[in-house]
Amino acid sequence: MNSLNKTIFKDQVAQQIWNDYLSQVEHLCVMLNQRQTADIQMELRAHLLESYTQLSSGSEAERIQSAIKKLGQPSEFIPLWVEERLLEGTMPGSGTRNLVNLFKINALKGVKQFVFSMLIGLGYLLAFYFFLSAVLKIFFPEYIGVYLSSSNILFIGYVDSEGFTELLGYWLIPIGLGVAVSLQMFMNKILTRRIGRR
Repeated sequence: MNSLNKTIFKDQVAQQIWNDYLSQVEHLCVMLNQRQTADIQMELRAHLLESYTQLSSGSEAERIQSAIKKLGQPSEFIPLWVEERLLEGTMPGSGTRNLVNLFKINALKGVKQFVFSMLIGLGYLLAFYFFLSAVLKIFFPEYIGVYLSSSNILFIGYVDSEGFTELLGYWLIPIGLGVAVSLQMFMNKILTRRIGRR
């Protein structure tokens, strides 16, 4: 868009930050028509420049970065704006293009959320499995462990030890507990970051 080509700043770094920000906005508005995208960019330009002019100290690059930090990154709010405008466009008398795009956005959200939930669930399940194996090794040392079959297939957990070679022995206890705790902390960190983005 033309707004990306206009020189606003004397500092090239500041101009590049400005251009990159508006490029992100334009990319996130790909499902909107040109007028809707231009409206969003115009509104954001006005907010950024207003914040920028209120700052008196620092270089142009520092001031525009501060203005962006105050407004937020496009990925934090543009998808919601796009969804709202697509929803407005589905009112009686409007075309089906906005409705189709709205369905695409929500379908993609649903798939991403489902895959994310499945992976997180699998991670917690795996952490519990390692924890349980480590604890049960104490009580059933001859049946619980990491085994290698005669056909070189690896088994972890409860196995009738006949015909299998145990690999870790009692080392399964500290290793299993370590893996369980590490997985738990990793899953918690991912969930905390995900919630923090909302």
